Amino acid sequence: MDESEKIKLDHQRNKSDIVNLVKEMFRLNKWGDGEYKIKLEELVKKDEKLVQDVIKKIKQEKGLE
Repeated sequence: MDESEKIKLDHQRNKSDIVNLVKEMFRLNKWGDGEYKIKLEELVKKDEKLVQDVIKKIKQEKGLE
């Protein structure tokens, strides 16, 4: 598995973590709960970074950067 595939896989896992956390928040009626809000914000920030990494790696592979 090359680096770009690993980064893409990490991004997919993180998206899954976000979906699972949101489902848990609704299931437990914790929507808006401070603890869950912090967890969700951390996952979203991580996802933004992963997206940037994916874009950067693709550009490097195509010689655009």
